[in-house]
Amino acid sequence: MKYQHHVIRHLTLPLCLALSVSSTAWPQSIGNPDVFAVAAMVAEEVELVREVMGRPFDDSPRLPASDVSQQVVYFQAQTLFRKMNQLAQENAGVDRVPAPPLPEGGLTPADTLVVVEGALEQARTVKRALGIDTEAAVFPPTSSSSTGTFMTILDVNRQINLLMREPLRPTDVFGQVTLAAVYAAGILAHSGESDILPAEPPFDGYKRPSDVYGVLLRCAEVLGRIGDLSGAPILRISPRRNIPDDIEPGHVYDIATIVVAGLALVFSALDAEDVFPTLEAPERIFPTQVYARANVLLQQLERIEQVL
Repeated sequence: MKYQHHVIRHLTLPLCLALSVSSTAWPQSIGNPDVFAVAAMVAEEVELVREVMGRPFDDSPRLPASDVSQQVVYFQAQTLFRKMNQLAQENAGVDRVPAPPLPEGGLTPADTLVVVEGALEQARTVKRALGIDTEAAVFPPTSSSSTGTFMTILDVNRQINLLMREPLRPTDVFGQVTLAAVYAAGILAHSGESDILPAEPPFDGYKRPSDVYGVLLRCAEVLGRIGDLSGAPILRISPRRNIPDDIEPGHVYDIATIVVAGLALVFSALDAEDVFPTLEAPERIFPTQVYARANVLLQQLERIEQVL
């Protein structure tokens, strides 16, 4: 199997039902407090679902992130929409709905609100299917910062990982890391580089999800510096933290999607063009194979930092 992604299509899925998922009347002037309020409502609804399912509470340490832009919040909201849709499909039999695409022009909190309201409707669909739709979630306090909104959405995404019947697998993480490598290849080609896809490093032992998580944190650190060089609003993640041994593929997937979103912003800021490198996918994908691909991405990012 080969990966030949069209990176722009990753951000321009059909709009489909995106404009119909909004269920709440909001004032014309929508800001981060409005988005946070709905994201926190999703968190409360998911907590009710978790209790009836008897699933464990995700108590993962919060991601040490800063400089969260509206674009980063939007991408994390898209991930929430997709995961919530899968949960609704598994428990209520609803059809899959694509996440709304990246709007034309500058992103606003109103754009993110549409996505998060869609996730809220999915959460309530799950509640109805489980027979707990009469239990009301407690209305949460509000936050005015995009960082607070981002953290809330990320926390919900991590919790949903523990609710899905089909949990995220190393294969899912591999796909995100590969997509990030395609973006990076396009940026390198735009910078005049001929070696846009380094060779995978030699095998140095079997790896666990925590090992992949560590490499992707390093990727995020380099990507933050690339954001300064390119003018893209990149999320800052500090890699100076202890990585728990109980890291699961779902945690790694969430970091991988953050890296993909950051590279998409750099790609757009530089007005780079699509490239189609051939990236082979192993027949069986375990954390070891994802680790190798993540190290290719790290080499790409380090080279991008040098040439920008």
